[in-house]
Amino acid sequence: MSATRGLRVAVVGATGAVGSEVLAVLDASSLPVGELVAVAGEDSLGTDIEFQGEIAPVHAELPALHGLDAVLCCAPAAVAPDIVRAALHAEVPCIDLSGAFADRSEVPLVWGEEMPESAAPLRSCPPATALVWRPLLRALAALAPLERVEGTVLEAASAGGRRGIEALSAESMAVFNQQDLPDEDGERRPRAFDLVPTGGAREGGGRARERALRDALARGGVDLTSLAARWIQVPVFLGEASSLEVQLAAPLEAVAAAEGLAKALGVELWEGEGEGPNLRAVAGRDVVIAARPETDPDDPARLRLWAVADVLRLAATRAVAALAALPRP
Repeated sequence: MSATRGLRVAVVGATGAVGSEVLAVLDASSLPVGELVAVAGEDSLGTDIEFQGEIAPVHAELPALHGLDAVLCCAPAAVAPDIVRAALHAEVPCIDLSGAFADRSEVPLVWGEEMPESAAPLRSCPPATALVWRPLLRALAALAPLERVEGTVLEAASAGGRRGIEALSAESMAVFNQQDLPDEDGERRPRAFDLVPTGGAREGGGRARERALRDALARGGVDLTSLAARWIQVPVFLGEASSLEVQLAAPLEAVAAAEGLAKALGVELWEGEGEGPNLRAVAGRDVVIAARPETDPDDPARLRLWAVADVLRLAATRAVAALAALPRP
C-alpha cells in the first residue's frame, strides 16, 4: 500500500471480532485506502494482517494520529474513550464501533443508508440490536402506527468480542473432553451449552441495554409508546436472532406486513424451508432476514416475527459507509 495515494486510515482493535470484520469489509470495498494503520492490544504483539494483498504489521500502541483521514475505533468500550479523545485531539474524524458513545445525543448515529448530515468529528454505530430491529419496525410503522414492541434477543458469543468467541471455544472443548471448565475471569459466566441473560443491571425499573435500544430506535425514526427487550447469550459463535411481538394501533394482515418487509431496504424475506431462517443463512451478509410475520389469532393488531442478522457485518458495513461519506480535503 502506498502512503502517498488514497486514504490514510487507522483501525484500532484490528485483531478483534469487530475490527477483523471491518477490515474484511474495507478490503472488499472500492474505497481507495493508501495506508492502513492497524492497532491492537499487547496480546496481538507481533501479529500481521493481510490487507489488499499485502501484509500490514499490527502496532501494540496507538501511534501519532496527525495526518490520518479517519480512525475506526473497534476497541472494547472500556478503552474506547481514550482512543476517541486522542483522535479528536489530533483533529482526525473518528467512527466508534465500541458502543461507548452510542447513547450520546450529540454524537450522530450511522445507519448505513442515511449518513448523518452533521459535520461532527465523532460518529457512532448504533447498538447491534437496533441495527436489526430498525428496518423491520420502520417497514411495519409505514403500514400502521406502532404502539409496543416486546422482543427476546438471542445473541452469540461474538457480543463479547474476540475474547467471548475464544472463551466459548475453550469451554466447548473442555466439555467435549470431559475436563474442568477454564477459570472464569470474574466478569463472565461460562456460556458453553448454557443460556445466560445479558440484559445488564436493572436501573429505575428498566435495564440499561433496554433503555439504550429504545433511545437508539427513537433517534433512528422509530416512534414507540413502549418497548420491552431481554437479551440471552446462546452458545453459538456469531450472529443475533430476535423473536418479536409488535403491537400496532390498527389491525394489519400478515400478508400486507410481509409485503412491506419485503420492500424494506436491508431486509430480506425468508423464502426457504422451515418456519424461518437460522444464523447460517445470514452469516457474512449485510442484511436482516425475516420470517413471514404471523398475526396473533386473539389480536389482529398484534404481529409475531422472527429475524436473524450477522450483527458484526451490519456494524462493519455501516462503519465503512460512514468512512466513505466523510468529507475529504
